[in-house]
Amino acid sequence: MEATEVVVVSGGGEVCDLVTTAAAALGYGTTVCEPESLAGRWASAGTIFIGLDSAAEVAALELARRERVYLVGADTGAAALWSVPLGAEVIVLPQGRGWLSSVLADRVGGAGEVVAVLGGSGGVGASTLAAALAWRAADAGRSVALVDADRLGGGIDLLVGAEGEPGWRWPRFAAADGVLGDLREFLPVVDRVSVVSMARGADVELGREALAAVVGSLRRSFELVVIDPGRGGSAVCREALRQAGRSLVVVAGCVRGVAAAGQVVRALAPPAAEAVVRRIPGLRVPDDVVEESLGLPVSAWLRHDPSLAVAAERGERPGLSRRRGGLGRVCEQLLEAS
Repeated sequence: MEATEVVVVSGGGEVCDLVTTAAAALGYGTTVCEPESLAGRWASAGTIFIGLDSAAEVAALELARRERVYLVGADTGAAALWSVPLGAEVIVLPQGRGWLSSVLADRVGGAGEVVAVLGGSGGVGASTLAAALAWRAADAGRSVALVDADRLGGGIDLLVGAEGEPGWRWPRFAAADGVLGDLREFLPVVDRVSVVSMARGADVELGREALAAVVGSLRRSFELVVIDPGRGGSAVCREALRQAGRSLVVVAGCVRGVAAAGQVVRALAPPAAEAVVRRIPGLRVPDDVVEESLGLPVSAWLRHDPSLAVAAERGERPGLSRRRGGLGRVCEQLLEAS
């Protein structure tokens, strides 16, 4: 079975028709099966949609947890009841039709890599690392988009000096839903990096459907999408992490910083996560302590560099030093490992 194949488990016509039609629009097929036939397809299917009418029968199979399982139906109460036993995310109809299309669009071939850069505590430079990662990838010739999903972060366009550049910010995308076309011509560009940023002075209620639609479009148009999800644990933050195929958790290199990062990792469970430890002058936490505390491998150590804060304050691109532990070298290490 191909990894892009969609499996639908439902006796109800609405769920089967909806998923089949959305999948056909994206050019791949759908397999409809009975609950008793699901076990043989469970591990190999690309995406599985379970109608509420079949939820109890599928739960009774006690299948191993896996990603990309969705419970679909109109009864919110019943969906909440069965989502945990099934380990499934819920798509409530009819309002979730657009998100269902976005989920399916994620399986289209040729999609770019999505990396989330998550702060293990405040002030560790997660946004700076996200921007630097995007810049270094662009310098290497990759097409790159940088996405700001932190509603309370002040706007990543200020960090990268894009606040004066023309182009759309999140207020123009807040109502986005479903599958979007190519957004490249609408976005601000700084040093060959396309930017989707928050806008100051606009009370934007960014929902996970809009984020999924925009990131889905970007990953079909760019080789690399870097997301700054913030740390709030909101639905949007969690959706940003769900969209990512890899998560970099920036950790302050001190006991309290590691403890705080542990709380973030346990609360948000970022996928395919790795730790990037930021050194603090005069302090050092051994790698094995960080790894044991977080349950994550340490991919890189980032040395303390006061010039980064100065560059961020001025909205200037920082010097991407290739010295050991320098920002540029760390970004190269992380990109080489992807």
